[in-house]
Amino acid sequence: MQQFLDAQANRLDGLVPGDSSPAAFKLLARLVQREALVLTYNDVLMLLGVAFAVGLLLMPLVGRPQSRMAH
Repeated sequence: MQQFLDAQANRLDGLVPGDSSPAAFKLLARLVQREALVLTYNDVLMLLGVAFAVGLLLMPLVGRPQSRMAH
């Protein structure tokens, strides 16, 4: 982590006026936020897939609907 921050601070040194450490930290924060969002989408899609698979497994337990005309 510290190596990443140091490398980004050195890279941003000429681009950012003043101390580049806060800019490197902000870059790291955005990177962590992006990766957390990707993991969240992955978890949601996995949950939807599991719910679909469970629904498919439960389909044989569903009975046929009765026709209203048969009565």
